[in-house]
Order: sequence, then structure tokens, then C-alpha cells
Amino acid sequence: MSNGSYTLVYNMLSLGIASMLFTSIFLFVARERVAPRYRMAVMVSGTVTAIAAYHYFRMFDDFKHAFGTDGMGVVAYNVGYRYVDWFLTVPLLLVETVAVLALAATVQRSLLNKLVPAAAAMIALGYPGDAQLNLLYQGDAPLWGLLSTIPFLYILYVLFVELGKGLAGQSEAVQRKIKELRLLLLATWGVYPISFIFNMNATGFDEGGFVLRETGYTIADILAKCLFGLVIFTIARIKSAEDDAEFAKTEFKK
Repeated sequence: MSNGSYTLVYNMLSLGIASMLFTSIFLFVARERVAPRYRMAVMVSGTVTAIAAYHYFRMFDDFKHAFGTDGMGVVAYNVGYRYVDWFLTVPLLLVETVAVLALAATVQRSLLNKLVPAAAAMIALGYPGDAQLNLLYQGDAPLWGLLSTIPFLYILYVLFVELGKGLAGQSEAVQRKIKELRLLLLATWGVYPISFIFNMNATGFDEGGFVLRETGYTIADILAKCLFGLVIFTIARIKSAEDDAEFAKTEFKK
């Protein structure tokens, strides 16, 4: 790998570690700044970024091991770290989205029963193609990418259609933030298949495809986990103020 490519991926992974770690610290420290019924959503957000921080440490070390010694990339880089991270964090991202709305228990259960299995299926189906395991036949990455897209589209349907039905009882401010969250997910999750495609047709090691994939994945992760978690925290603050006038007076005093 060239020095420029190595430096770019090295710095992006370092940025991922810093972003995830310090977002986690902030969310755990700031959880007392929301009402008790919304703290679970904030804690889940902090857990998501903490899990991601751990896996970014692992990816960082693996990257240095694979490319840092002689620059030849003779040791395979393990993309599985990303997929283990996503397998844990993507369902949790959806859990925190539903939890922060404080919907009726039956509605929450119905949404999560649809979203969580679909998220797990999306990640599980994407891994064989991204890792180029060729489980079915040589060059089967496009098939795995297509299969992974099916639960992805179902998740979007649930978020934009079924979750939308539960927003009727929310304030205008909360509805606006939830719409922003959904658009953020759509925009960031859209980066993943594009980055997947960059490396999909590579035979052996393709430096350009690898760099684009790792850079794209890292930027999308930071937006989909750190920024997403901070928006969840903002929603929790808004709803806390709406529920408790004393809280609003204390936390939002001018």
C-alpha cells in the first residue's frame, strides 16, 4: 500500500476511535440531564458508540498489523470486525430511536419485533459478500449485496411508514427531529452499499477499492452513531422539558 493510502486509512480509523470514545463519555456523563424515562435511550446511544470504539481499536491494530510493517499487505485485513460491530450496534440504533419516543409498550414491541431481526439479517447477509468469502460460488458478492438490500428496504418501510403513524401524538419539535433522524439514517446507510461496491469486484487486493471502502465506512459510522446519538440526546431533552415544566425551567433557563 502506498504511503498516502496508508496515512489516509490510518487517520480515518484514528478519527473513528476518537469520535466514538468521546461521544460515549459525553452521553454517559450527560444522561442525568434528561428525565428518567428517557435515560434508557441515551444509555443505549452511549453503548452503541462504546461498542464501536472498541471495534475501532481492533480495526486500527489489525490495519497496522496488515499494512504497517512492510507496506505489502501480506496479512489479510479482517473486515469481520466491522460486521461484528454492526451486528451489535445497528439493532441498538433502532432500539434507541423507538425508546426515545416513549410510545405505548405494545407499539414499541411491535416496531422492535420488526426492526431488530431485519437489522441483524441485513448485516449477516452483507458480510459474506464484503469479506469475499465466495460461499456459494466465485464472485458471489453481488448476490450477497442484493440479499442484504431486502431487509434494508424493509427497515426503511417500517421507519418511514409504520413509525410515522406513531408520531401523531408527538410535538412538532420532536416530529421534526425524528424526521431528521430518519433522513440521517437514509443518507448514512446509503454510503455503506456504495462503499461495498467499491471493493466488490476486486480480484485479490485492490488498494483504491480498499481505501474508498474504509474511508466511506468510517465517515458513515461517525455520522450514523455519534451524530445520531447526539440527536437522540436532543430529542430526550426536548421531551423531558415537555413532560416536566420544572425540568424545562431548570435546564433551559435564560
